[in-house]
Amino acid sequence: MEAQIKRNITLFLAGKMTAVLGSSIYGFAIGLYILAETGSSLNFAITLILSALPRILLSPVAGALSDRWDRKKIIIISDFACAVWLIAILLLYLFATQEIWLLYTATAVLSILNTFYSAAVTSAIYNMVGPDTLQKAMSLNQAAASSSAILGPVLGGVFFGIFHLSVFMLINIIAFTVSGITSLLIQYNLFAEKKEKPEENGMIYDLKMGVSYVKNQPFIKNLIIISIWLNFWFAVFPVAMPYLVLTVREMSSLQLGIIEGAFSVGMLIMSVVLSARPEVKRKEVTIFGGIMAMSLIIAMLGLPNFPGLMGTSNSIMFPFLIGMVLLLSSVIMVINIPVMVLLQKGTPDAYRGRVMSLLETGASAMTPLGFIFFGFLLEKMPVWILMAACGGSILVLILYHLQKRTFIQLLRDADQPKTEISSQA
Repeated sequence: MEAQIKRNITLFLAGKMTAVLGSSIYGFAIGLYILAETGSSLNFAITLILSALPRILLSPVAGALSDRWDRKKIIIISDFACAVWLIAILLLYLFATQEIWLLYTATAVLSILNTFYSAAVTSAIYNMVGPDTLQKAMSLNQAAASSSAILGPVLGGVFFGIFHLSVFMLINIIAFTVSGITSLLIQYNLFAEKKEKPEENGMIYDLKMGVSYVKNQPFIKNLIIISIWLNFWFAVFPVAMPYLVLTVREMSSLQLGIIEGAFSVGMLIMSVVLSARPEVKRKEVTIFGGIMAMSLIIAMLGLPNFPGLMGTSNSIMFPFLIGMVLLLSSVIMVINIPVMVLLQKGTPDAYRGRVMSLLETGASAMTPLGFIFFGFLLEKMPVWILMAACGGSILVLILYHLQKRTFIQLLRDADQPKTEISSQA
């Protein structure tokens, strides 16, 4: 069994790194191409919206489908469908039209297919590695995604001046094909419960049952509410950081790239650390401590704009921002990995896809609103006040739950072994 688990993890990481790296290189090149061809930041923003919107809207459907169907089949079909779709786009681009709408269409459909792939993969990790290796597998999964996210823009930037856009499409086609082949070899159902034949009640019924299950699980329901709150206030970071670095501190675009790249580096480092250590004990302390640290770091990120520090040289503020961003992304991993381990272990296989997807939808839905809200506020108030307000709002959440202690107890209960319950069933 141990050899099968190691084989699953190795194949999974190989496929994940290849797929994410290919998509990262392709996505970076598409963004640069659209900016170069149109000179419009709005057109670039449309590609971001087309990437994010299908995930927000379709995640619940994808989660319900992953609970209803064989997840391995969904993963394999999604991978090869992405490759086939890009082949069609490549042929149209080479022989029919090179209009921007073709790239928009390509982005939207890839996002839809990736939503179904992501829901199936996330809900299948437990079945692929089992409970004892879950933290390691999820940490390595994040490490693979982070390392590819670091390499993607670098390679994309290097290749963009050398290769035609069609080459980037071909790279992504190969990446999806390799990912699909590795998925064929993975035993995704190694620890899976035997699935009953789905009732003929339709997808709407499955979605309602998923929502009903979440409503009746206090831990999951509270977790979704907390995630919505955190993601809304955290949306200030990607909006305010470019403004702070480029406009307020007048640093270079290269320095901004290094600071933003530090975010993926921090996630990679902490993911590797968590993959090498035993499963986190007393998860409520780790999670709440991480959220408290997150609130303080977000507030401190506004210090380069603080009136008393505006005269400080950028030679000091540049490494300060790199350090803060490294800490911020590391803390996010300290929060996310234990939470995901709890969810994977505590959710029955029959509902796991819907629970994970509803959590993602709830967390992601507030992010676009946060972008608009904080983008508007940045024109009305100093960055340091806005960052302090966002950090303080997250801190208010911590203080509320420390006083009530309800969610802390729910975390402790969720972290308890389920052997006694399962033996009575």
